Amino acid sequence: MKTYKNIFDQVVAFENLMAAHEHARKGKRDRTEVLVFEQRKAEYCIILKNRLVKQTYRVGPYRIFWIRRPVLRMAMALHYPDRVVQWGIYQVVFPIFDKGFISDSYACRKGKGAHAALDQLQYWMRQADRGGPAYTLKLDVSKYFYRIDHEILLKILNRKITDPRMMWLFRVILHSDQTKFGLPEGMGADEVPPECRLEDVGVPIGNLTSQMFANIYLDVLDRFVKHTLHVHWYIRYMDDIIIIGHDKQELARLRDEIGAFLRRELNLALNHKTSIQPLKQGVEFVGMRLWPTHRRLRHATIRGIKLRLSQVLGQYEDGQISAEDVERTIGSYRGVLSHCECMALKHKLNQTYGKFYLIQKGRGEIDNGNQGIFLCEGREEGSEQKLPCLGVSVQGSQRPDLCG
Repeated sequence: MKTYKNIFDQVVAFENLMAAHEHARKGKRDRTEVLVFEQRKAEYCIILKNRLVKQTYRVGPYRIFWIRRPVLRMAMALHYPDRVVQWGIYQVVFPIFDKGFISDSYACRKGKGAHAALDQLQYWMRQADRGGPAYTLKLDVSKYFYRIDHEILLKILNRKITDPRMMWLFRVILHSDQTKFGLPEGMGADEVPPECRLEDVGVPIGNLTSQMFANIYLDVLDRFVKHTLHVHWYIRYMDDIIIIGHDKQELARLRDEIGAFLRRELNLALNHKTSIQPLKQGVEFVGMRLWPTHRRLRHATIRGIKLRLSQVLGQYEDGQISAEDVERTIGSYRGVLSHCECMALKHKLNQTYGKFYLIQKGRGEIDNGNQGIFLCEGREEGSEQKLPCLGVSVQGSQRPDLCG
């Protein structure tokens, strides 16, 4: 195995920190702390470099908030200078490990991603379905991000990164002086007060380095499954894992072997959501439910999108958000819906866009020649007024007519 001895010098290089700033500010350019950093970016990057070189750098306090969909999770956000440092680490360290990952690991990797993972899994489902009755083994790691063992992770990192200064920085990132991330086994984030969280396990959800560490940590499992258990139809998106097979008892054996390996080597456990189901019943994976022939959004995701569309339109009417914010939200959902069969939700999306257009026109914000990013026209129910839409007529009685 190739090892790397002088990684730290690459991480703290002025050019790397400046490039890290450019990545960290994307999508956040209007925030006050980003604008302040941008005005004196060279000076601030030199300050960060000096603190890292002198090993006086410490991670600042986290801002804790809660994500309620798809499940309740505790997330954490760093101050901007710390995000620059995280990008500086990621740019240098992740490519070293990424090129050694198996091809069927899809999370947070260039050229991979959720849609590529869905396409690959569905292709395998079709293959398996042609060979007779098949089953899916869905593996779910209990509280994965909250249960990553720091010492085991550091040993995994140290197999390739032999630079002691880089190992020091990894420890600084993992062992925050002000915030504990870990949860006792079997307990949820909302069940454990901050003073009772564990300091030797867990990485904060929301950190760029947490995504990197989480991918590296389960690469050990990937290698065990592929090279020791010789499983072909195996796919992983972070801690979302699916195995396909024709023998239900063999899948049960694999479940037990993988569970024992996780406990023994990574101090992790599978939870009650781990299950074996007939392939024809479909399987949930990265936010969708897949069958060999089609895919749909989960019911909880559909409810969340409908609620969010109503909220966005209401916020725009009240002047709380801009037209650009509405267009970004609807455009992102349209991108999601282009990858699944969900006619009713596409119709709802078009109706929202039609209402948004009428609000804009009533305010005089657009003229008749400006149709925004709408792709075709429909009519408001009971009116001759033409409304732009996203490829579906918004006339009340018409059946949706998809065009993209």
